[in-house]
Amino acid sequence: MRFRLLLLFLPALLAACAKTDTPVRLDFIGIAGLTSGNRTVNPSDTLSTRAYAVGNDNDLTNLRITVKYEPTRNPILYPVPISGYDPKKAINDNELVFLDSAIIRGQNLLGTGSSAAYRGGEFLFNNKFTARTTSGTELWQYTATDNTSQTASRAYRLTVHKPDSAAVFHNYTAVLRPVVRRASADSAQRRDQARVYLSLRSGLLLPKYALINNEHTLQANQQLIDLVCTTTNNTVILSAPADAQNLRLNPNTWPTASRRATQLRRTTLSVTDFTNAATTATFETAFSTGTPFATPLSTGVLAKSQVIAFRVNEDNQDYTGLILVSDLVLGTSPILTCLVKVQK
Repeated sequence: MRFRLLLLFLPALLAACAKTDTPVRLDFIGIAGLTSGNRTVNPSDTLSTRAYAVGNDNDLTNLRITVKYEPTRNPILYPVPISGYDPKKAINDNELVFLDSAIIRGQNLLGTGSSAAYRGGEFLFNNKFTARTTSGTELWQYTATDNTSQTASRAYRLTVHKPDSAAVFHNYTAVLRPVVRRASADSAQRRDQARVYLSLRSGLLLPKYALINNEHTLQANQQLIDLVCTTTNNTVILSAPADAQNLRLNPNTWPTASRRATQLRRTTLSVTDFTNAATTATFETAFSTGTPFATPLSTGVLAKSQVIAFRVNEDNQDYTGLILVSDLVLGTSPILTCLVKVQK
């Protein structure tokens, strides 16, 4: 995906400025409400970082963001007794490339031409993301590159403590904000931006720019996605990526082979039943006794207090769980709040 140059002078807001000019400079903007350094956060916190890059000598060409989850991205099923846990045997996930964006000189959001302040231009990117839902750390690294391969990098580490990490199932809250799509802008790119993407086991919510770009360098992330949230006609639905009826994914940017076919079932469980569900056997019973939706890979129109059973396949192993629609706000800015319980 090609983001545009933003010609904006921001020295007073930078979290840290270089003392001497270098070919490329990269800083985090440090103001209230933005993440610019190491900190401890809550599971599923919504966070924002603004990265400001300058090309002092040559044109900026790329901004890349990576995140490394430690000890692992997915929840850990601890042995009983927990003293038998060996952290050295935890699965070591590869770092996730969260953004890989080409920067195009001469195209800027203000429409005022090239920057006179810096020969290589300026670039401002707002990264809005959610923290992990499991205990551990996440190392975020931002790297800006110019057309001579000169780089500048900045990083911070987030730490999450989840009090019930030893439970036999993983639970978290997912707040999804699908964007209402205007009929006049019904392009493939607009459709992609209007979606919210969820990995059920890890609880990670990924934006469109973490999954699709023009260079096709993010397709490995697509294999993490179990559900896609969309809104239309004042309704909200959840669909598996393989749902061709409700999702019109572009096969060039999201190959069919990378689309998970998450199985969804309608249940008669109440909110109390969901609250009391605390074992893998309960999840599996809810799924096996549930009924398929009219479109098997989609929930159809969601309603508050609805409980959905699901089954996902990851690394050739099935995992079952439950989703409770705890709140649903419709209108021009819909918000779907879900409580999720999933087998570890």
